[in-house]
Amino acid sequence: MIQPLLSIIIPSCNRHEYLVPVLRTLLDETCAQIVVSDNSMQSLSVEILENLGADGRMVYQHHTQKLSVVENFERALGLATGRYLIFIGDDDCVGPCIEDIARWALEEHIDAVVSYQDRFIVNYFWPGVTSKYFGDGYAGKLFVAKYSGEARPLNNRLAILKSARRPGHGLGSMARAYHGIVSRELVERVVTRYGSLFGGVSPDIYSATLLTYESQSAYIVDFPFVIPGASAKSTAGEGAARDDTDRLYGRDHIQRFGEALLWDERIPAFYSPITVWAFSQQQALDRLGDSSLSIDFPRLYLRCALHSYAHRLAVIASIRHWLKTASGFRLILGMLTAFGAEVISQFRRVWYRFITPPRAFTDLSTVGDAHIALKHYCEPWRRVEVSSSQINSPSSS
Repeated sequence: MIQPLLSIIIPSCNRHEYLVPVLRTLLDETCAQIVVSDNSMQSLSVEILENLGADGRMVYQHHTQKLSVVENFERALGLATGRYLIFIGDDDCVGPCIEDIARWALEEHIDAVVSYQDRFIVNYFWPGVTSKYFGDGYAGKLFVAKYSGEARPLNNRLAILKSARRPGHGLGSMARAYHGIVSRELVERVVTRYGSLFGGVSPDIYSATLLTYESQSAYIVDFPFVIPGASAKSTAGEGAARDDTDRLYGRDHIQRFGEALLWDERIPAFYSPITVWAFSQQQALDRLGDSSLSIDFPRLYLRCALHSYAHRLAVIASIRHWLKTASGFRLILGMLTAFGAEVISQFRRVWYRFITPPRAFTDLSTVGDAHIALKHYCEPWRRVEVSSSQINSPSSS
């Protein structure tokens, strides 16, 4: 049996209304292997599976027992056989030319390809998504920012440092399995050295940290080969509605880890994208065993205080714990520096949103419609020749 060039891997849980249109789009628009690890309460129906699996490219496995998001990602990984892998959510999709980019990576011996960095190049909001400030103004829309199509080598260590200095901001420019292309060889190297690819409570940033540390030839390709989706049931959708914070163990996401989860007392103990990402990234940095790498705790505390004031007691408790091994001067200086950085970050966010707004495509019922709209809008990606001197070059990310 011929090994697929690319496996598109989807860990799913209780969102079949989004998953099915995503699968139909992937099967219609790509030649990739499609892998689904489904931890929903009910399996997809036999009729749907027979219809979707007609050409044999889809691998579907339903798990009846409750799995943590990390366990579901690990099981999904075990089902994939492609030479290159990309994980997406069950309300996401890939963009045009993704297989051309994977083929280019194979021919140029590149082990990781990053699309977007601090901001999405494209993103799609499913119908039903509401925003605290814009109501249903995002629903059914695809937003496309400017992009160049250029490829440049990634400075791995700098990418990790930049992300760690901005805890809770996301993956930055790090190599990634979720929303990025990685080679099977790189994944196997990480698994051999660290025991598993995924960990923490947010598998995307945990795996990105390990992959970036181990990658030997990562590239940034400024092209929308992945379409991040936001649905009413997703974390991104909750973020748009500003409904994404809670008690730490009040969310099913955390409850699924059970007693095996040992929370880092330096991280404020409440549920939010900021704390979940920070905890998971610090877990990965600790796993690397590199004492020079750590998240910026003062900035974490400032961000938590600014964005989640209701959880200030948890923030204070973590600050007190962190101060057992750090000085008050370092805390104050770090928070002052962080405040300035946050002001600049918010200014850039407003500038991007209102001064240089992305192109909007409206009345798109599914992410499949968004894929077609993007496909018609995009010029085909033009491959870039990579010289041997560029591999592992110290260029800035």
